[in-house]
Amino acid sequence: MKHWIYLSVFALFLGLMPQEAQAQGFLKRTKERAEKKLKQRADKAVDKTVDKSLNNAEDAVTGKNKKSSSKTTDKSSSATNSSNNAAASSYAASSKRKKELDSRLSSAEEVVDAYFNALGGQAKLEKLNIIYIKASASMAGRELGEERIMMQGQKYRTLTTMSGNEIPETFDGKQHFSDGKVSALDAENLKKQQLLATYPAELAMQKQGYSFEFLGSANVQGKKCYKVRSENAEKTENYQLFFDMETGLKVQQIHNYMQATPGTKGVNRQQVAVYSNYKEVEGIQVPYTEKRALRGYEIKYNVEAVQFNIDLPAETFEIEN
Repeated sequence: MKHWIYLSVFALFLGLMPQEAQAQGFLKRTKERAEKKLKQRADKAVDKTVDKSLNNAEDAVTGKNKKSSSKTTDKSSSATNSSNNAAASSYAASSKRKKELDSRLSSAEEVVDAYFNALGGQAKLEKLNIIYIKASASMAGRELGEERIMMQGQKYRTLTTMSGNEIPETFDGKQHFSDGKVSALDAENLKKQQLLATYPAELAMQKQGYSFEFLGSANVQGKKCYKVRSENAEKTENYQLFFDMETGLKVQQIHNYMQATPGTKGVNRQQVAVYSNYKEVEGIQVPYTEKRALRGYEIKYNVEAVQFNIDLPAETFEIEN
């Protein structure tokens, strides 16, 4: 009821107002409402635009970070893959090198030839005439001195000094003197002494018809080595020889032999020698450190001087009576 009363009063009010004024008022209010709505819409539009812009900006930043992170991850992954690939390649190359080293030489003759070349060359070794070596040694707490002179492949004289005493040993090419006794030599023992008078001993082994057998590889003294077995024609002694794959030099030998004793067929013996600290002397490599193990004792030799092809008195290799 009140609603109709308000409408009647409002109609009377409009009827009393001039038409122009009414129109202007209406237009004004309509305009105001329109402007208000436009403003509201504009505000909303602005807010929406701003929100969208902000969202777009945030998405852009987030997306960039994600992309950057992705790139970083990709780079990191790529770097890791590259590192892994490099490591794999390095390992493969290392394995290949090791395989090549293992298969580089496949015969005893090749290994021994490589050894001669590493020492300075077979031709140069065969031209040696006189070899002089002075060394100090220790055994079971005792200090020793040793001087050794060799006429390549023919004769030798060794003078060992211990506790002020001199102990000579001589091979004059025909007889052997040791422990105060002179021994005549049969063909086999003559070859043994000639081998002891040769540097390196493998030169004499070749001349004496030793057989050489390639036994593959072995780890010796922390080195990967070729292993070769040599044996004399009489099959009474043999050597296990170990040559460094990297340098070609001999690092160890194991000498197995029969030592004759009165009233018996002989006793099996083994002597181990380890060589290191090679140094060049007049174009030839010489081991300046040698360790020998015999009957539970270890003797370590340190070379002090080496000379080749020096002049010697005629009586140098004479047997002492």
